[in-house]
Amino acid sequence: MVGVLQSSDPRVIGPYQLVGRLGSGGMGRVFLGMSAAGRPVAVKIIHAGLAADPEFRARFSIEVAAARKVSGLFTALVVDADVDAPVPWLATAYVSGPSLSEAVRDRGPLSVSSLLALAAGLAKSLTAIHAVGVVHGDLKPSNVLLALDGPRVIDFGISQAAEAAPLARGGLVVGTPSFMSPEQAAGHAVGPLSDVFSLGAVLAFAATGRRPFGAGQPAAVLERVVRGTPDLQGVPAEVLPLIERCLVKDPARRPAAAGLLAGVTAAQAALDRAAGQAPQAAPRRWWRPLVTASAVTGILAATGAAGYGLNAVTGHRPQQRSLAQAAGRSQTGDRIGTGDARSVRPAALHATAGPAPKTPKITGTYTYQQGETVVFEIYFSDPGGDAAGIGLVGVDESDLPQRIIPFSRPGAGIVEANSVSYPLYQGCGSGLEYTNSVRAWIYDKAGARSKPVVIHLACTS
Repeated sequence: MVGVLQSSDPRVIGPYQLVGRLGSGGMGRVFLGMSAAGRPVAVKIIHAGLAADPEFRARFSIEVAAARKVSGLFTALVVDADVDAPVPWLATAYVSGPSLSEAVRDRGPLSVSSLLALAAGLAKSLTAIHAVGVVHGDLKPSNVLLALDGPRVIDFGISQAAEAAPLARGGLVVGTPSFMSPEQAAGHAVGPLSDVFSLGAVLAFAATGRRPFGAGQPAAVLERVVRGTPDLQGVPAEVLPLIERCLVKDPARRPAAAGLLAGVTAAQAALDRAAGQAPQAAPRRWWRPLVTASAVTGILAATGAAGYGLNAVTGHRPQQRSLAQAAGRSQTGDRIGTGDARSVRPAALHATAGPAPKTPKITGTYTYQQGETVVFEIYFSDPGGDAAGIGLVGVDESDLPQRIIPFSRPGAGIVEANSVSYPLYQGCGSGLEYTNSVRAWIYDKAGARSKPVVIHLACTS
């Protein structure tokens, strides 16, 4: 969630104009910034007290240099930084979506398929991070953002290059107690396998809504991390062995991130087979995989991030632009289309019957693929001239929650005379393709609804 800037907040940092608050932490505050070209970024500003510490500045400089080397789909990339500024700052790619901690708080623990999808995305993220000699050091639910196309690991603020490990020695303990590894909690040098332990703790939280080593005073939590047994009651059997492997006290017995990914893939394949043999027992969800259960976007099914499916608009209308449109790119980094007929793949136009006169009447629907999304357009007549908005809800196997979207605040939608367009992410062209079915209707100012239509969304290539 983007908060309003306070009077004490800066308005400009480096080349970025700050437009809102994203959060704060032990190292600094995070703002939503915009570049001169309209590109959204997350700008972290270091606390003044830390900025005045030469030793911290030296460490921060090393960590920023290390973080710049990290790339991959499941990390928020560093795009800019100034470690020598009076107040050091770091800018990363902006990720639109709730954190895992917010999603679990609002919607409860994840389903089995979503847990496995989360595990796959995080394992891939750590693989990319570790491949360039970086240890994150503070992997926790609030540092995992649920984007439209999968989770993103953020906040390399206390991550450290493996070759700079001596900076982490001397009994200094940095991180979040509930998600630390035993070696980190004891103040020992840490490596990539410390992050794997944290990954196990994050997955346990996502599966149960509880911290596996409990809450309370930090010293007590750290003692349980080092010597105690994690609370894994309620973790689904399909995910339990993976989490247990991560939470082994001895780092030498934990799997590397790449090895963990192989285990996740095997568990997903087993879940897919079971679902195929007993489809009636499969959990209801608002997406259905067409190729493989390893789709990271499955996390959206159980976390409330599904409601963000209207954020990545694929067209533009100047007076009603989304943040991604203002930047000229979608959240996945692709250029946003501007109606070029060569970039769309039309599906059938369906004629439909409508309700009584003067109530808005849907006259047709139209879908097309653009990038990784499928856009659905609804055409309607409005005899009374008082159409007020669109409603939609998932049907069949779709658990997309009901959305009531007024035309006055269309979000990512495009509202024009007698038509409205909305995109939903389907993973088109990514190898992780989904189908989706929604029931949609137009409502007027009095709340009367048109006869609804069911729209089937699927990639066309």
